[in-house]
Amino acid sequence: MTIGEIAARSGIPASAIRYYEKKGLLGVPVRASGRRVYDSGILHHLVIIRFAKETGFTLPEIRLLLRGFPARTPASVRWKKMTVGKIKELERTLARVQAMKEMLEAVMSCSCQDLAQCAESLAGRPAHSKSTQAQTSRHF
Repeated sequence: MTIGEIAARSGIPASAIRYYEKKGLLGVPVRASGRRVYDSGILHHLVIIRFAKETGFTLPEIRLLLRGFPARTPASVRWKKMTVGKIKELERTLARVQAMKEMLEAVMSCSCQDLAQCAESLAGRPAHSKSTQAQTSRHF
């Protein structure tokens, strides 16, 4: 299959497929008359790449998932090893997002008359505290 056919079937632009090759996520295809020729197995790799990207994996992490294990390593083992750290990372991100949400909810009750007053109130607030909302609320 040509890169155009792969792009059409996968919904991934040819430029992205070439980029994934360059970054080591995909193997280098054979060439016939100077054109890339792929076997249909690349479509499976592209599905995995898309899924991994959608779930927050970086390209180096995806390369490790696809190429960083011995060839006979089952997919289930690869996913288990890769997802433990990713889930912890997502939990840290969720905690940060929740803290940001609480700060924004607290600032919605702002009664400051000008931004200088807000700045003074915000400057006295500890950053990333678990009690951020309560402390922020006291200033507004």
